[in-house]
Amino acid sequence: MKPLIYQIIIIAFVWTGMVFFLDEMDQLSKMIFYVVTSWLLLLIVLLVKQFISQRKNSN
Repeated sequence: MKPLIYQIIIIAFVWTGMVFFLDEMDQLSKMIFYVVTSWLLLLIVLLVKQFISQRKNSN
């Protein structure tokens, strides 16, 4: 679970930096921004799924 959390933190840091320049981005940059956003959301879903399964197995 730790590698997943570390990856979420790193991607969130990159995503936050990209948000500040969203207005100045061209079409390709915005597409990269959307890919990073999708990857971040996928990681969050996987983290929640893993958390729920670990909690379910411990009971």
